[in-house]
Amino acid sequence: MRAHGNPGRAFPERALLHSRLAPMSASAAKLATRVIGWQLTFSAATAGVLAMLSSSLLLLSGAAAIQSAIALSASVLVGGTIAAGHSWWLAWRRRYLLRALAVGSKDIDSFDLPKLNDDPWRIVNAWTAVTLLSLVLFTTVWRPIIIAPTTGLTLGLLGSVIVATAALPLLVLVRREFLRALESAPPEIMREIIETNERMGRLRGRISRRLLAALATPVLFLSIGSALIANAHLREADERNREETARALARATLERMPGPIADAGLGQALQAAERLGFNARLHHQPAGYLVSRQTEGRVSLVSPLDAGSAEVRFHGSTVSVLGTEAFIVALLAIVAAASIGIVLARLLSNDLRTANLGVRMLGTDAALEGTRVMKPARFWAVAELGRAIELLAQRFRQFAHAQERSIEARESATRMRGLFFASVSHDLKSPLNAILGFAELVRRTEQLTHGQLESLDLIVRRGRELLALIETILDAARVEAGQLTLVKERESIEDLLALAIEKGKDLSYDSEVIVLSEISDGLPLFYCDRTRLAQALATLIGHARRSAVRPSMRVRAGVRLPTQRPQPTLYKRKLRIDIEVPSPRFTAHELEAMLNPERQPGQHRGLALGLRLARSIVEHHGGRVRVTGRTVTEPAFLVELPLS
Repeated sequence: MRAHGNPGRAFPERALLHSRLAPMSASAAKLATRVIGWQLTFSAATAGVLAMLSSSLLLLSGAAAIQSAIALSASVLVGGTIAAGHSWWLAWRRRYLLRALAVGSKDIDSFDLPKLNDDPWRIVNAWTAVTLLSLVLFTTVWRPIIIAPTTGLTLGLLGSVIVATAALPLLVLVRREFLRALESAPPEIMREIIETNERMGRLRGRISRRLLAALATPVLFLSIGSALIANAHLREADERNREETARALARATLERMPGPIADAGLGQALQAAERLGFNARLHHQPAGYLVSRQTEGRVSLVSPLDAGSAEVRFHGSTVSVLGTEAFIVALLAIVAAASIGIVLARLLSNDLRTANLGVRMLGTDAALEGTRVMKPARFWAVAELGRAIELLAQRFRQFAHAQERSIEARESATRMRGLFFASVSHDLKSPLNAILGFAELVRRTEQLTHGQLESLDLIVRRGRELLALIETILDAARVEAGQLTLVKERESIEDLLALAIEKGKDLSYDSEVIVLSEISDGLPLFYCDRTRLAQALATLIGHARRSAVRPSMRVRAGVRLPTQRPQPTLYKRKLRIDIEVPSPRFTAHELEAMLNPERQPGQHRGLALGLRLARSIVEHHGGRVRVTGRTVTEPAFLVELPLS
């Protein structure tokens, strides 16, 4: 292991020098403040939970409930304050290391970083131990006199369960703060530490121990807590039963009854009651009915009699804190959880070992040649890591292959993509045509309600939209493969534009924008492929309609004559179609990039694919598509087609 020197007096000066060259790390600079803040927050929250739940869970009432809440809250707050002082002392010992991490210094002792990694356990264990000790003292030795020893022990156990439960999320949060600080450490030092610990075998048992603790500890807390709550209900029933017994003893046994022998059998009854824990006495003075709680959990019951009064003293409950049955059930649950934890820990260790091997294989010849770098994992988190490793290995392979590819290989991939699109689109088109056909058949032949007709119309519209998308993909594949064939016929510009507007509405069904057409008079017929050209214009109209922010848009058609005629043979009249895009969502530059694959060669999805196909179809007709408009934020598509 390479040592970087023990920090001495010169270390702060070196760290200050590095602080001018590297950015500050807030995680390392504020580590002590955040950790102490989390400790105090959890102490206050745990004290509040104990104060609110202790009386309801253990069925306490009156002064006993108030004193119990005060004792539990005070014990947790005292313990949390002491633990916060310990955390501050520990951070003071690590001040040089934290300062170096904060300023991004590389002059770090490699022996101190592992200690910083273990500090979260020291901090949380100290918080738990001090708080539990404080709970024990406040519920046994320093407990309020009104609380019985059994009740105090029960309160201590309940508080211990809640404190130990709160320690688990506290450990997660404190460890997260330390890990954020450790992220500022130089990678070469961290790698050296990990390799050293792995070589010395220190990392093998940590996963097993931590997973075992993660499974067994909650089961232990849950078992003890459930036993305490059940025992509290049993103790309450026992207290009511003993109070009723004392009342019956005072009224039925101690009441003087007329008879030949005065007080016959009274002594035997008092002796039998004393053996059961009831100490009864007769008083000649009359008194009202009264039940009072004494110290050490004793109860005094005074009942009026015909002549005088009777007083019965007894223990409030004879039920122990934890019964034998509850202890056995808790022990069996802990053993079962520990067994499951051991098995899962072994499986998780194997998965992590495999993942570690997969990381080490990245960049090797085996990974670049296509060998699988990691076997399937059993755990979801490790499986995600494995998929990330495989994805990274695949990226490495793709990058290596991309360096060896030529232009011919790229063109071959383009042709294969076109064939794939054509094959998949053709397979989708057949069942979709069947769906649309049967939907039309049902609409024409069946008696349907208004709601059913609306649903059927929605199916038909969405199906036509999907069919248009499939045809777009098919035509795009044909264009890429150079197999697009146009079937041209003489068409009317008015009919063609009306068909394009109707298809454009189908492609933008969710939009309510009105499309206004303005067609010049006297436009002649011209040759075109009616289906494909109408679909190309519909793509442009549909995009403009979907992205429009105004309630209407315009489509204008007219004839453009060239301003100059260099040669009579090149003279051609042009059909000009302007399609407004009344939306600031796409600028003219962005739309121009979507129309031209040379600017964005890797974009073949959604809108870009449809616009480029429309451009290709127009170009196959001898025309062109470009973006123009009055402003940059509201451009327009300009389609020019030859009329001759």
